[in-house]
Amino acid sequence: MSGINLKNKNFVDSLRLFEKDRKVEPEFVIETLKEAIVKTYQKHIDAPEAQVRVEIEKNELHVYHQLKVVDDESDEFDETLDILLADALAINPEAKIDDIIEQEVDFKEIGRTSINVAKQMLKQKIREYEKQRVYNEYKDKETELINGIIKTVEEKFILVDIKNTIGILLKAEQIPDEVYREGNPIKCIIKEVSNNSKGAQVVLSRADATFVKRLFEKEVPEIAQGLVEIKAIAREAGERTKMAVYSKNDEVDAIGACIGPRGSRIQGVIGEIKGEKIDVFEWNDDIGELVKNALAPAEVKACFYANEITDPSLTEEKIEEYTKYNKRPLTVVVDDEKLSVAIGKRGKNAKLAVKLTNRKIDIKTVSQIAELNLDVSQMVMDFKADQVRIAKEKEMKAFQQLQEEAAKRRAEFEESLAKQDTGFDETIIEEMDESKPELVDVISSKTEEVKAEPVKEEVKAEEKTETVEVKEEVKEEPKTEKVKKEPRKPLTPKTDYVSKFEDIAGGSKKEETKETKKRKKKTDDDRRVRAEDLEKKEYSEEFKPVYTEEELEEIEAYEAEQEENSWINDDDIDFDEYEDYYEE
Repeated sequence: MSGINLKNKNFVDSLRLFEKDRKVEPEFVIETLKEAIVKTYQKHIDAPEAQVRVEIEKNELHVYHQLKVVDDESDEFDETLDILLADALAINPEAKIDDIIEQEVDFKEIGRTSINVAKQMLKQKIREYEKQRVYNEYKDKETELINGIIKTVEEKFILVDIKNTIGILLKAEQIPDEVYREGNPIKCIIKEVSNNSKGAQVVLSRADATFVKRLFEKEVPEIAQGLVEIKAIAREAGERTKMAVYSKNDEVDAIGACIGPRGSRIQGVIGEIKGEKIDVFEWNDDIGELVKNALAPAEVKACFYANEITDPSLTEEKIEEYTKYNKRPLTVVVDDEKLSVAIGKRGKNAKLAVKLTNRKIDIKTVSQIAELNLDVSQMVMDFKADQVRIAKEKEMKAFQQLQEEAAKRRAEFEESLAKQDTGFDETIIEEMDESKPELVDVISSKTEEVKAEPVKEEVKAEEKTETVEVKEEVKEEPKTEKVKKEPRKPLTPKTDYVSKFEDIAGGSKKEETKETKKRKKKTDDDRRVRAEDLEKKEYSEEFKPVYTEEELEEIEAYEAEQEENSWINDDDIDFDEYEDYYEE
């Protein structure tokens, strides 16, 4: 029985579209299709427990119903699950009881209703796969900066295409009075990724303070390198942003790095957030100094802890609770004429300071403090003393954490070292202990042999003798050439002149190969020694050539002709000039 031909149904093309457009793996589609067909067939025969196998071979889909072989007289026979032994032997002569027999099913006999069920099941599985894929991809990217293209602009939200899915930019996450147009590029941060019944939803934001932080990280290389850190940031979208920065390197100015040359870096961020004002100031671990910086441009006269007098809503129980978590409210004193500056337009400046410091701040004027009859100087001193105490406690706590971490690592290292297999066998160690005396004797004998053969001293002695001999040879014959380890190859041998008679008689002189030597300027002593050597040299009579009178006449005539035609006889050559040249 032939299966369903998937090639004619454009099955392969559909898989490619799933992979390209919807980022669904072909293997997942195939497995989902098989599962849907199994469920459909089980529903068609009304047997949820039936064993069905689906296989795709060479673009053909085959469906097999698996049946268990039972005895012909079995009382528990079920035609949807079992097959009788007699029927099984007709299919496979070697079939036995409890074997599995597969019967191919004609899938075309299944009704259209069941096919539609399989189709809906396949769609549902693919949707669930896409939801999970989007969730897994963007969940780890929360608070990261991302680029997108505006697809749809609605009154309450904007849909943004962010590569593999569509993100939503709600009205509350938009910068006020900012205009958005379809098709324009846009920068956002991924604020939240949720997975619900409607699918994975990626919520974007441009109004969050983290958006400004990510823009600075992109514009300022010192922040990306870790030299400058943004310790705290607070923002009122469309109004103002306050940011406290800290430099980990004394040679790097944190505020100057964020502003950039001629304000180029901070202007790039301001341009992205449509002209929103940004205040950058130095971070300080002292909460009092940090509050003073956060309330700028207002000038703070004093800062101290709030109490029942400055804030009647505070009770002793609340003060203890705030003190426990180190979040006790603060009272700030400013000049009467600077109160509006400290509070800011619609209270934005004070609200940003509260967000930045994570403390409740009560701003009062000098006249209000005077009416309360408070000893401000003493309260400020107590506040500073308490800040010193808190700083020391933090340092001590950090030091203890370092010690605990070091002890933990040491314990883990010792534990791992104890668990390591050294590779020694205990039986081998015991055998070595038993044969220890013999090994000692062998080792001692070997060491004596080594001591008896001083090889290194002999080598050194030979080297010394060789050097001495070379020096003696140099003293005896100082004019001889230096001995070279690798002599140069001799040049092509030069043949002397051969007369016609010698050529006929075969009496050519023996070719001699001479090593090329560096030409040296001859002195009178060299010439004298050479002449004496020639006089002392004796020639053997048997090597002297014997010429007849006719041969001698022919040789003399040839030499006279050569001498007459020689360039030496040229009258145009000034030999005196060349003699002066060689004398110089």
